[in-house]
Amino acid sequence: MPLIKLLLVLAFAGFIPTANDNSSQPSTEKTSNKQEIFNYIRCHRQAKNVVVNWGMTTVSGVHHFVIYHSEDGDFFDPIEEVFPVGALKFSYTHESVFPGYHHYYIAAVMNGGSVVNSPVDIVRIVCH
Repeated sequence: MPLIKLLLVLAFAGFIPTANDNSSQPSTEKTSNKQEIFNYIRCHRQAKNVVVNWGMTTVSGVHHFVIYHSEDGDFFDPIEEVFPVGALKFSYTHESVFPGYHHYYIAAVMNGGSVVNSPVDIVRIVCH
């Protein structure tokens, strides 16, 4: 089966996020009640990379985290999944980013399928 056909089948079956799922700013539509499970999200430059750190009040009920990135603040793409291992502090390094503004947020995917989004944090890379 050609790759494009396979990707289309997987996208329509819901296995691959489509533009309607993740291409806009964090939505509250899929978000569970407004519980505050994120303590913080902080992004900073480290050489040619951006380090995203976040802390949780609890990881109880969290299946995994999805890290979203945007260069314009309007359209976000998932860039990584992180599975909790019992810690309350997490870190991810987005390697070799280009100069400009970089917007990040974390989606906590709960065991029941609901999603709790962190606030958006922005870091500016002037040059390398």
